Amino acid sequence: MSGTRRSELKAGLAGLPPSLRFLLATSFVMPLGSFMVLPFLAILLHERLGMAMGTVGVLLGTTSFLQFAGCLGGGLVAERIGLKPAMVTGLVVRTTGFGLFTLGLSAPGPAVAAVLLAATGDALYSPANKAFLVREVSEERRSVLLSLNNSALSSGMALGTLISGLLIVHMPLLVLSVVTVLFAALTLLHAVLLPRGGPVRPAGGGSRADWVRAFLTPPAFVAAISSYLYWFFQNYLGVLVTASHPAVVYSLALVVNSVVVIVGQPLAARWIGRVRYSTATLVAFSAFTLGLLAFGRAGVSFVLLGTVLVSVGEGVIFLKNELEALRAVPGRPTLAVGSQRMALGLGSFTSGIVGGRLYALAQSGGDTAQFWVYVAPQALLAAALVLPASRVVRARRAATAARSAPGGTSGDPEPRTAHTPSAPAGDDDATDTRLSAEAPHGSG
Repeated sequence: MSGTRRSELKAGLAGLPPSLRFLLATSFVMPLGSFMVLPFLAILLHERLGMAMGTVGVLLGTTSFLQFAGCLGGGLVAERIGLKPAMVTGLVVRTTGFGLFTLGLSAPGPAVAAVLLAATGDALYSPANKAFLVREVSEERRSVLLSLNNSALSSGMALGTLISGLLIVHMPLLVLSVVTVLFAALTLLHAVLLPRGGPVRPAGGGSRADWVRAFLTPPAFVAAISSYLYWFFQNYLGVLVTASHPAVVYSLALVVNSVVVIVGQPLAARWIGRVRYSTATLVAFSAFTLGLLAFGRAGVSFVLLGTVLVSVGEGVIFLKNELEALRAVPGRPTLAVGSQRMALGLGSFTSGIVGGRLYALAQSGGDTAQFWVYVAPQALLAAALVLPASRVVRARRAATAARSAPGGTSGDPEPRTAHTPSAPAGDDDATDTRLSAEAPHGSG
């Protein structure tokens, strides 16, 4: 089965237009460069520049907010000026930020400006990048393409951190110079190799209903809740594991997390794209609940089991949410991506605040493992809230399909005949075909 899937992935890559293959390659190279710097910002700012950790925390929190919530503004900019100009502008801003950091190694002012510029550039680039990807392929191929893009991003992050970890503390100027040159080259390649493409701003500037569908529908709520749960794992696993196990156990858990997402998500992409939203949320939140509970048990095997389960939940729900958000706002992919990123940012921010208090509560009780006992029921509660909401998606699609059918705007829907196409299996009912036709596509 997996061999067949691998061959399908290779065939799908070969059939992509050159512009998309280029963007998939840059989805690996860009985080490779970024993560040669970003994971080590706290060390550079605190140890080299002498900034207080409280100030460093505020700066990094602001940076995270800009990267996530700023994507909404970045998406609106892309609609106004076009996808390629938005990507090139974002890269110019990011390159400037990394270049300024070479001056900031001796002064806090340029360093702070550099960090904020790098985050702003990412917020400008990301919505346009994803919108370019999904506009160029049919809706049927979106799940595979987005999963490959996510895998490329995760691979670049992991390798960039590994490479730089050996160099940046001792030779930060060299690392920052290499990253600056790398981003300058990527900026030039984007400007030269990508077609400009057509306008993405909807006629009349869009409608208020687009904003409602982007922010006040299940994909946005589920994204925020999923991110809230997932960041308990990201933020607190290291602290809790290294308190009772060697640091290598935590490193191994991170490797397992990366492998499950990088390898598993593309292989499961078609299933994730076709499965009902309610099924995807049930699988993901069950995995989150069991994984978080496993972390509360003693032993390395439970740490690794919990990591696998949380990684499965991560791989399923984040991709499914992206696909559902794009369907919710047909024809406005930058708005869909921006709303998702904003929801993810809100979830991670809330997780950090709540997680700190729960950790302090567990620590005051003398057993930090209780932290996971406090966290896991929240995943169960989230599942109970999310499952009914996910069924709303299917009900709304069925109603839309009925209205779109001939004679379906009033009275009884037209009876099905031998020439009436049946709805495809899974969650992608007949309205998906309609949404696919409405969304702009390229040569893919």
